[in-house]
Amino acid sequence: MFSKSWLNCLVVAAAVVLLAVVTVGCGSTPKDDVKTPDSAPATTGQTEPEEPPFETGPVTGLTVLSVLKVESGPKSVELMPDGRRLFVNDLYGHKNFIFDSEDYRQLMSIQLPDEPVEAAFSPDGKTAWVSLYNSSKVLVVDTVAGQVAGEVATGSIPKEVAVSPDGRWVYVANWNSNTVTVIDAAARAPVKNVPVPATPRGICFTPDGKLAYVCIMGGSTLAEIDVAAGHVVSRQIPCGSNPRHVLISADGSVLYVSNNSPGTVTLIDRKAGAVQDVIKVGSQARTIALSLDHAYLYVCNYGDNTVGCVDLGTRRQIFTVPASMPIGLDVSRRGDRLFLANYAPPQITVYQVVRP
Repeated sequence: MFSKSWLNCLVVAAAVVLLAVVTVGCGSTPKDDVKTPDSAPATTGQTEPEEPPFETGPVTGLTVLSVLKVESGPKSVELMPDGRRLFVNDLYGHKNFIFDSEDYRQLMSIQLPDEPVEAAFSPDGKTAWVSLYNSSKVLVVDTVAGQVAGEVATGSIPKEVAVSPDGRWVYVANWNSNTVTVIDAAARAPVKNVPVPATPRGICFTPDGKLAYVCIMGGSTLAEIDVAAGHVVSRQIPCGSNPRHVLISADGSVLYVSNNSPGTVTLIDRKAGAVQDVIKVGSQARTIALSLDHAYLYVCNYGDNTVGCVDLGTRRQIFTVPASMPIGLDVSRRGDRLFLANYAPPQITVYQVVRP
């Protein structure tokens, strides 16, 4: 039988061995590296929220970041589908210019046979459809090779161009013919000329591509064209006099129309075909652009030599900035910059969108 003192020694030895095992199993950590509860990472099992794809929040101003020189009379500027390039229709220079939208380098200068007005792109951005003011045709421009790859006949004085979301159809507003030319994009051939009441200009498609809306600048309506039914006018929607440019909300519910002669922007309930509101902006409201969160709308007030910013929450123009002969407008992919075509002096002005 063991003595009481011997049993006490065994207990002490066992405790020492157990302490050694626990220490080795957990590993030793230098004191300076031990993390306190305050510095330990959260273990909620949730990932960090992703950065939103575009900027949001109040817009308080526009400040000039850069000026891109072109040759003569830039009629429009478009952000291309990849978001990394700007496409400029230099009317009197008879050229297309392509710039890098981040560092503003000129990437291409493409010589054209006549005066380019507007452009629209295939979904992949490899093809630009460019209207020619005096030539009754649109050009097919290869934006990779930087050259004209073909042409398609239209009506007289083609202006606005729009491509359906699936890239199948190209619509061209013929200013002098009172028609819209429908082009099969794959065949590069016209399939129909759709008569409209008077002087068509702006065009947009619904997100599903089933309908298109055309500004009747010589009147006071939007012509709704049923694409799926064979490109026929299905109704006329009142939108205020002299409509020039039209945009549609991401969900297809609202149409935004610039009215040139009254200097207004009209908001329309698309399905009901009814005016929601009329917002006074500046003289000769031309091209418009939506912020990516659809909280603001920017407008070229051509007659006032300003760019205006409309708060779509309060539905009023909240500020303007000076801009020489502003005529074309687009927004960067993140919504943090504005690209403006100044008819004269011939340039593209890049603005920073100021948010608190």
